[in-house]
Amino acid sequence: MDNKNELFESIKNYLLDDANRNADGRIETETELAVRFNTSRYKVRQALSTLVQMGMLERSPRRGSVLKNLEQHNINHQLLMQFDLSGFDITEFTEARILIECAIIPLATRRIFPAMLSKLENELRLIEENADNPQVADRHDRDFHLLLLQASGNRVLQVFSDVLITYFEKTRESLPANDRQYFLDTAAKQREILLHIKKGDAQMASELMRAHLLEKRL
Repeated sequence: MDNKNELFESIKNYLLDDANRNADGRIETETELAVRFNTSRYKVRQALSTLVQMGMLERSPRRGSVLKNLEQHNINHQLLMQFDLSGFDITEFTEARILIECAIIPLATRRIFPAMLSKLENELRLIEENADNPQVADRHDRDFHLLLLQASGNRVLQVFSDVLITYFEKTRESLPANDRQYFLDTAAKQREILLHIKKGDAQMASELMRAHLLEKRL
């Protein structure tokens, strides 16, 4: 386990301990956690952002950070353990992604709302703006796919999205660095998928998603 993953696991395990949060679920501030773990606020913020994406943490300017959905986290943890124990490789995982992400396109096409469209478009903009920074661009690429899962409105699929986040975190360091053009091309292809979703053309959007994920596997 690298230092980044060690820090994330340490913060997550610390926060999951009932003794380390208030009765209302609120946790320590970024500054307090940075001091406790002898690290920077930036690294703490990264870890907390991942917990937000996993559905374990809710962040609000007024309330601060509040833990939630701990029962769902237990399900996600068990699924991830099964991934590790079964030794699934990236090819098998990509095949599963293609099946699931293409299948949810019709649901997302019917249920997507303007605010979600804005979020998806923002992720594409951030991929383009950070095309020279593979780690950041890759994270926004991941978040685009996670938002589409969320747009499907299916809570069962949300469990898969949480496992997907954790899997990406564990495998990110082993992925080859991609250049600027790779991320610009990725954003362009995903923008075309989003365009067909807006048009209500779920079939074409699904076909484009399938081709996009197959290319990423190569």
